[in-house]
Amino acid sequence: MSGDLSADEIREKIEAGSSAWRGTIPSKEHDRFVGRVQQAVTIYESLVRPKDLRDELEGFERATRSPTAPIGQLVAGLSADAQHILSRSGPLPLPPNNPSASEAYYTDIRSRLVRGQRWKSERDKRRKVTEIVGPPKRMGRPPDADIDVLVGLISGAYVYATGKPSTRYETETIESALESIVEDVFRNMCIDEAYNSKKAVRRHIERRDSFKL
Repeated sequence: MSGDLSADEIREKIEAGSSAWRGTIPSKEHDRFVGRVQQAVTIYESLVRPKDLRDELEGFERATRSPTAPIGQLVAGLSADAQHILSRSGPLPLPPNNPSASEAYYTDIRSRLVRGQRWKSERDKRRKVTEIVGPPKRMGRPPDADIDVLVGLISGAYVYATGKPSTRYETETIESALESIVEDVFRNMCIDEAYNSKKAVRRHIERRDSFKL
């Protein structure tokens, strides 16, 4: 994800700074190119990341630990991907419409979510650990798959707008036109410290060239 910025805020920043690309993108294609870059960001932001999904399910589990929790409302507020995880054992039941059905609904949802519980020793104390369904929680830096999708879309927009192939420079001090644009986008998304634009473009070009006969 892109820090604390929303997709709309990122698109606005891209629009505001897009004049820097006028020397690279033909004027008649400029507005369309900016729109396609903004669309690429929207697609990137919509990609499901395992850690984000895991965090959502863990937050949901904490919120439903009490049988009196408004679990029907909590389920309704889950993302489509989180609801899909819960529905793997069968379609989700309808929210209860009377107090007598609430207990059965609560038990059903918790049984789909919780895989087990165990006690974990920590020095002289013990802590109950709840194991839930869903993807494992990945640690450290996010994988490059999502950023490669973003760069691929920007590269496609660049090739369409300029009629030139996407290129890169071997040196670290000189940027190609595409590398410069990708760096601008990363900076607008506040991810330029996490991802290197030259490395991202290099991966894209190497993958593209690997498909050539």
